[in-house]
Amino acid sequence: MKIVLKKILFVIIGISILGILMYNISLWNQKVNFEKYATNFNPERTKIGLKQISKNWKSENQTWDNWNILSDENYNDGKVLKFAKIFSLKDINTGIIYENDSSDLNTNFQSKIIWLNSNILFWRNGIESEMDYYQRNIDSNTVENLSIRYYFKDDNGNKNYFEANHSIYELDGFYCGTPSRMEREKQRVLGKPYFGNITKKQADSILAEWKITRNNKVYN
Repeated sequence: MKIVLKKILFVIIGISILGILMYNISLWNQKVNFEKYATNFNPERTKIGLKQISKNWKSENQTWDNWNILSDENYNDGKVLKFAKIFSLKDINTGIIYENDSSDLNTNFQSKIIWLNSNILFWRNGIESEMDYYQRNIDSNTVENLSIRYYFKDDNGNKNYFEANHSIYELDGFYCGTPSRMEREKQRVLGKPYFGNITKKQADSILAEWKITRNNKVYN
């Protein structure tokens, strides 16, 4: 009986050591990816058609340390549930948020979000998608938004494509996001690439139109 208990104890200790090792390797690998897909990735962004990252922008890394804000589903998670999800071998989105901190008033570019995949199986960590967000004020009460998102690999396994969305809304108006969330969930269930309400080509045309301001200055 003692021999059996010792074997069980050794197995538990071995699994614990392996778990701690994999957890820390995955954390280290996530930090490597934060650096890999920052300014070092700019040449690839140019080839793809995404905006390069400026060293002057403010940035915030979303890691397992920010667990409760990584996803709405994690909001009420305690430590036990957090580690249960991490060791479930499921993919977990982490990422980097960049905000344009430029003093140049002639810029429409607002922010960039990079979604990175994390997993306790650290070799599965990598970039999932990246989105550039633009905005301009049409008048004191009307705002025009444009987002361009590139998927390296989405949650259904589709690779290398763009999703673009364009909208105009009034600041004092009321908008419900439920229909758009339902539409996105429908797209996810179908398993096909996500699509917005415009194409990447149309998004580029809109940005080209924004280049001329009332002062004949150029937007970035």
